[in-house]
Amino acid sequence: MVKTMFSRITVSLGVLVMLIATSCDRVPLLAPTNSSVTIDAQSRVVSIGGTTTVTATVLESSGTPVQNGTQVRFTTSLGRMDPVEAQTRNGVATSTFMAGDDSGIAEVRATSGGSGGSTTTTPGNTTTTPGTTTPSTPTTNSSNVVQIAVGAGAVDTVTVSANPSSVSTTGGGTVTVTATALGTGGRLLSGIPVNFSVNRGTLSATTAPTNTQGQAQVTLATNGETTITVAAGTKTATATVTGRPGPSVVLTCTVAGANNCAAVAAGQPAVFTAARESGSATLTSATLDFGDNSSQSLGTLSSSTTIPHSYAQAGTYTARLTGTDANGETSTSIQVIQVNAVTITVSASISSGTTVTATAIVNAPVSSYLWNWGDGQSSSTTSASTTHGYASGTYTITVTATLQSGGTVTGNTSIVVP
Repeated sequence: MVKTMFSRITVSLGVLVMLIATSCDRVPLLAPTNSSVTIDAQSRVVSIGGTTTVTATVLESSGTPVQNGTQVRFTTSLGRMDPVEAQTRNGVATSTFMAGDDSGIAEVRATSGGSGGSTTTTPGNTTTTPGTTTPSTPTTNSSNVVQIAVGAGAVDTVTVSANPSSVSTTGGGTVTVTATALGTGGRLLSGIPVNFSVNRGTLSATTAPTNTQGQAQVTLATNGETTITVAAGTKTATATVTGRPGPSVVLTCTVAGANNCAAVAAGQPAVFTAARESGSATLTSATLDFGDNSSQSLGTLSSSTTIPHSYAQAGTYTARLTGTDANGETSTSIQVIQVNAVTITVSASISSGTTVTATAIVNAPVSSYLWNWGDGQSSSTTSASTTHGYASGTYTITVTATLQSGGTVTGNTSIVVP
């Protein structure tokens, strides 16, 4: 009976020891009092949705690593940690920072029990200006906290440029706008959303991500001085596109004193006037294309120039004056010319007895008229109307008009003389 009781006591003690051991296993092993925790991240900059490894080194007050299996807890102000708790090996515990969809600065902290990081304070520099002394604020750092920049939160500087840097105020132009996002130390940042805005013109897009070169590009269509503003994270930058005079030309046309060329006869000179308008940029070249496969260079068109031109065939032609400036920009002015075939109408009437008055009407300038009276006689005049004496009979009057352009046109009519 004594032996049985002894056995029961032994078994009870064994169970108690197991329970105590199990209970000890469930209690996390934490860093001793006055231990220090130092944290670091493999990368201090990650893209949205990116990850980086975070390590915490835990040392006892003597400077030796804490016991293996010491539990370290990781927390973050942005994104998440996986795992949240990790155990040390040779004093080091490891976790992974996982960025979410938000940009910003993640403050990752590591602790073990009541132990955190050692705190250091860096004094600021005193700024002195005449009559005043302003001390700067000291900076306090804790070794168990590391900051990781996520997405746009990593932007330390953003710059912007425009190419070309000026546009014509008359014809406008297209500008390539390039924003560059830089992190600490001038690191090029990719995948950063950049916002673009302007006070004039139209952008091809108001938001664009940076590429592997840290650049985001859009195009701007504008016709004058324009301020461009870009924003990446909390950083902004501006650039200005200036306006400059562009080329501007004007073409007019007259025919026989009329202030337009709506109707001109084939061979009849049309007089074009080409000019550079007031406020135009200086031209490097100007060309007048008559629309009939012929053209004339007008140089820099420094002053108004008149150019006569005749069209040999009837038809509709478009005369086009084009001026080009030093930036390669052009200005064009046109005139539409309706060229009609040359016609002649001849009439005759008895003006007195057997004297006949003949008249030729031509729709183009004429230099001279050759009259064949049909009675074996002929005469030449510069007038469109003349007289001739006949004997009684029927006659055919034929007239050939020599045009000022050099061509000729012939017409006739009949007359009965009593």
